[in-house]
Amino acid sequence: MPPIRTHERWVWTELIGFDNQQPDLGAGQYLDTAGFVPTAVCLLIGSPDFVLSHAGMVTESALAAEYCSRDGHEFNQERKRQAWTNHQLRSLIRNLRGRGVQVYLSLFAKYSRDKSHREWISDHREVLPVWKNSGFAWALNPLARLNDGAFFEDVFAKQMVRTLGDYEFDGWHGADGWGPMSGSLQEVSFSDDMIDQFAAIPGLQLPEIVTQRCVFDVPKLTARADWILRHKRAEWSAFYAERWARFWKTMVTALHGAGRKAVINSAWGRAPFESLYRYGIDYQRIAASGVDAIIVETVAAGLAMDPRLGKEDRHDDFLSMLMLLRASVPDTKLIFLHNVHDVVEQWDAIRHIPTVLEREIYSLANVFHTKADASLRARADGFLVCLGDGLKRDEWRWLEDRWKLAFSPLPQRALGATVVWSDAAFRAEMSDFIQTRTWHTHRLLARLMASGATVQCTIDVSAVEKAHGALLVPNAHLLPPDELAAVMRYRGGPIMLVGRKTDTLPKTAVEFCDVYAPNELWCGVYGAMPPDITKDDEETPLGDVMSLTIPRSFWDELAYRKVSTSFIQACAQTLQRISTPITVTAESDSVALMPVEQADGRIRIAIKNRTTTYARPQINIGQPIQSVEVLTSFPSVAIRPEGSKFSIRVPGRGITVVEVVTKER
Repeated sequence: MPPIRTHERWVWTELIGFDNQQPDLGAGQYLDTAGFVPTAVCLLIGSPDFVLSHAGMVTESALAAEYCSRDGHEFNQERKRQAWTNHQLRSLIRNLRGRGVQVYLSLFAKYSRDKSHREWISDHREVLPVWKNSGFAWALNPLARLNDGAFFEDVFAKQMVRTLGDYEFDGWHGADGWGPMSGSLQEVSFSDDMIDQFAAIPGLQLPEIVTQRCVFDVPKLTARADWILRHKRAEWSAFYAERWARFWKTMVTALHGAGRKAVINSAWGRAPFESLYRYGIDYQRIAASGVDAIIVETVAAGLAMDPRLGKEDRHDDFLSMLMLLRASVPDTKLIFLHNVHDVVEQWDAIRHIPTVLEREIYSLANVFHTKADASLRARADGFLVCLGDGLKRDEWRWLEDRWKLAFSPLPQRALGATVVWSDAAFRAEMSDFIQTRTWHTHRLLARLMASGATVQCTIDVSAVEKAHGALLVPNAHLLPPDELAAVMRYRGGPIMLVGRKTDTLPKTAVEFCDVYAPNELWCGVYGAMPPDITKDDEETPLGDVMSLTIPRSFWDELAYRKVSTSFIQACAQTLQRISTPITVTAESDSVALMPVEQADGRIRIAIKNRTTTYARPQINIGQPIQSVEVLTSFPSVAIRPEGSKFSIRVPGRGITVVEVVTKER
């Protein structure tokens, strides 16, 4: 078996994945079927009531149906929901830990409207999240205060420590609703309590339309929210960022003090800027709280057949998000969400779109960050199988084969352009976006990748001299002068700057602008001829940017300034020409490449199909080829190169990985 790099294998599963009719509660059978011992299992118990209503373990008692399976659903592909007791659950945890598995309690922040028992929230409606257009939602606002003035987080932390200790969990997995809430800051939470907390910020002046008591009065809530969003939009995001950081600091301190761990889901799959702007989550502050890992919601496979997205492919969206998240928190453990299937949400990637899942596994494991010592770090330290119940032995083996290839040893270097990350530019994006609706860094990067640019590596601006080859600097106008000067001193390859044209940006040999003014995007680059930029259609004016709303769901885009397709394509094509000699000479619109150079000089190329049908691209690596070996299970044919070129078949929305040996090697 070829060597693989060290990585963690986490599994997210409901209790229905185990069998309480077996002496070990199904722990042994589960691991035997999986064929490996996971680093961690996150048991999705679901409801916050599991913690808030926990009364100890002296008496054996039945668990609520919604603890035994998510939302109490009746069955999965393997068995019917079983009735579990608290003592059985503790025994299961002991059996898993005895086999070397860490076990995390995984909770959502939603409730079931007293479906099976009177829930804690029914007696504490003061911590319901409050929406501007609909009043309260039957869920939990973890940042709220109780009627006695105590912060929920202080009460919850103590009860969490007790619950984890009694059941012998290793830690807590704060999943959906524990940072951020389920909606955007444009919608939730505008409760009287949250406004009182907001108003306590020194120097913040708020009018009566904001500070008046609203409770659940929708017209008053809407008026309150509209004023904040028009006049204090940046402050509103900053307030929530501070509160979420404080919440997680409270939880981490309590859990670490008790010898337990804490991990958090990312903010609905959004990159650092949108996480802060839309949801009030500052990943850098969350990391500083001491969380043991961030579970990154890379959910392109789970959304791949969602009718709400139509034919849109979100692969580059979530892949670039993971890249930027790693750049922003280079030392934090990141575990990518490995979308396999979900009975409750009714999607099944492994059975319905296995080619997409295969593409995701390899891609998410093979984007990198260049460290200050010039070595590469993978974006993710491992994965969380979502979800891991109801899988058959052959399906686990199928996954295992793809993990082995995806987690091959780190390459010598990633080929293509390297994205420059700047904390200062990230911090400047909030004001810039609110005022102009200019594309933020994540959108720029995702669209360039979707237009064919080979980009799979980032580097911090402080280490830019350690990069190799071409640099891409998105929103270069936001870099401070000293950082921009450091970038322009780079001599390791060409430099492409993309952003708005300002007097602070250096003059370049070639530059071109988009056709939609004002605040049009600009590109400056060395070593390329200027392309033609044309309008797609007439621009629809944004109007009053302060009145623009944020879509409720993370799969919907924010409102942006118009940018022509030809401008983005010109940037992508220019970047491709200056960054890599490897080109696609046939069916170039159908595929994207992820090439790396191995330590022994071999070139590994992952070829990703963007279409739903087979593609047969021709690839020119720019030097004579000795041999091409197919590393994936498809296609099972010998590849016969001609000179510097070879052709190969790639499955629809899938991936084919090859290793190329050159004659000059």
